[in-house]
Amino acid sequence: MHLFGICNILTTFAQNSSKMEKERTVIHLEINGEHHYYGSVANMYEFYTSEELGITYASLRNYGLTSEHPYQNKKCIIRKGVLLSKSGGRGIRKSEQVE
Repeated sequence: MHLFGICNILTTFAQNSSKMEKERTVIHLEINGEHHYYGSVANMYEFYTSEELGITYASLRNYGLTSEHPYQNKKCIIRKGVLLSKSGGRGIRKSEQVE
């Protein structure tokens, strides 16, 4: 299955999951055959310049990046997704846990 398809499935699952406390955005950058993951678009620009990515930070923000609307040019593909994580319940006593 294509990685973009997996991102869409994960995003859909996260949006429909009632146990999801807080969605954590993940920016997936595919550049030069490598895959990199960042917590925000701004964080990605700490590692790559506008020239390397082929788009400025402001232009990418105006583009409206979503899981259904990735950005692609000759240099890279930038996708937005949601990080799914297990609710660990750490620090909660068993008597305090609610099913």
